[in-house]
Amino acid sequence: MAQLWELLEIEKGLTAVMGSGGKTGLLYELAEELRTYGKGLRGTTPHIMRPPQYPFAATAAELASALTSHGAACAGSFTAEGKLTAPDFPGWETAADFVLVEADGSKRLPAKAHETWEPVLPPQRRRTVCVLGASAFGQTIRQAAHRPALYAALAEVTEDTVITPKLAARVLMAEGSFDVIYVNQIDDPGFSPALTESFARAVSCPVVVGSLHRRRWKKLR
Repeated sequence: MAQLWELLEIEKGLTAVMGSGGKTGLLYELAEELRTYGKGLRGTTPHIMRPPQYPFAATAAELASALTSHGAACAGSFTAEGKLTAPDFPGWETAADFVLVEADGSKRLPAKAHETWEPVLPPQRRRTVCVLGASAFGQTIRQAAHRPALYAALAEVTEDTVITPKLAARVLMAEGSFDVIYVNQIDDPGFSPALTESFARAVSCPVVVGSLHRRRWKKLR
């Protein structure tokens, strides 16, 4: 089985990850896979909790030391609420071979719509991956989407409308700003592959589907 970074066509440089339904898990998987090929940096542009898996760097010197000793690090600055946001020192975007950035939040829901100020995409990015949780299929927008009013408006339906693959595709295509879509959460024994196949036919970009929990994935288009 091909590694996930290969299917998503991740290159050296900065990769931004946006969307919902598995961003944190995807970033961890990519970081672990890419350690074989170079030094990796995990960063963020919104406010998130600090990832515990890697040494933390608040300065350029700390980052250089962490990358030298561990091969991977997390860099950022802390807000008053104790959450992590973008590093406040210059050069972090190019400090490692692979820089992986979480570009938005989703309140742990499988689908989302974006406000005008998000995602926060660094201009240096080489690739932008959008994540969608397949568990959103079959749930209403009100149940499964972060910012449900915006999501419903983009889909031109009500918040009580059930999210189908075609509806989810309509919302993502209306927003854009990404190069490839990763559909996560297909590990439910009752999940039908026809759902992701229908989704892939309705979008105009590459689609990779899989389960980060079970560590299996494939490219649909």
